[in-house]
Amino acid sequence: MISEIKIIRFCKHNRRQLFSGFLFIVRVAIGCMFLYSSLPKIRQPYDFLSSVYSYEILGPKLGMFVAITLPWLEVLVGICLIGDIFVVGAMLASTAMAAMFTFVLASALYNGLQITCGCFGASSTEIIGYSTLIRACIILLASTAAYAGLVISRLSPTHQCNTQGAYPLNQTTPCH
Repeated sequence: MISEIKIIRFCKHNRRQLFSGFLFIVRVAIGCMFLYSSLPKIRQPYDFLSSVYSYEILGPKLGMFVAITLPWLEVLVGICLIGDIFVVGAMLASTAMAAMFTFVLASALYNGLQITCGCFGASSTEIIGYSTLIRACIILLASTAAYAGLVISRLSPTHQCNTQGAYPLNQTTPCH
């Protein structure tokens, strides 16, 4: 009986560590990707505006708004994810942006537009295709999985007994 309890605790601890590792990798990878993709857009705003217009979805005013705000939102989310600051909100924003990118790419492919992605600035010369859409879907799935895991872990009873405010994944002793 005691050994069964130890095995259950061991399995739960390993699952927490595995999820913690997954979350760290996704968080840092997506944060770095957002920072890397935002810098050329900030340095060359008119080129990014041209990329936004090439998708033929937004009008002039909304296109300008997106071209001005999106790179800075990517910077903010990237810093939050890498710095472990407001991770749940940053992961939600990451999921929303990934969903938007996926939708925009799918729309462009559906409409047969022969345009560059614009994802990493004007220097990107690759014409969008299904590989670009698959990449966006993978980012969306990883963000969604990490966000869902964060929300579920915060709703778990293990999180309720942690009085220090840390994630339940970082606990060293089990709650009783």
